[in-house]
Amino acid sequence: MSRHVPQRLSEKIAEVEALLADARAGSGAHFEYGREAVPGVRIVRAMVDGHVLALSLWTDPIDIAEICGDGSFSATAALLAIDREHARRLKMAGVFVDLGQFSRSSSHPGVYYALFDFVSPRQVHETLHRLVPALTPDDDRVLIA
Repeated sequence: MSRHVPQRLSEKIAEVEALLADARAGSGAHFEYGREAVPGVRIVRAMVDGHVLALSLWTDPIDIAEICGDGSFSATAALLAIDREHARRLKMAGVFVDLGQFSRSSSHPGVYYALFDFVSPRQVHETLHRLVPALTPDDDRVLIA
């Protein structure tokens, strides 16, 4: 039996997916921690072997609980999400994203996420280095876009 996904969240995810598609079309710095693109969501980008990795960082507790499919995540500060198709395209281009370290959304099965108890640009940057082994070491510069 499939889980009910609130319409508001489905519309917001579609809007974020469109923003992510635009973010992937450009080029950028090693790591960019974007401003809030829609209420409660930032776009995070990284350049990996000439390819743009674009993820969404969700901070609204209601959205986080709905994506996780469980209200017990209310104390979570943020959720970093990537869609399966983007990870697949990156893998085909030779960039491995370790989806095994993500959880799969029960309400939106194509979405994988990592949770943060505390969130900052540095925390997200360090996590990306763990989740995407091909992300080259750097001098910890973070571009706030």
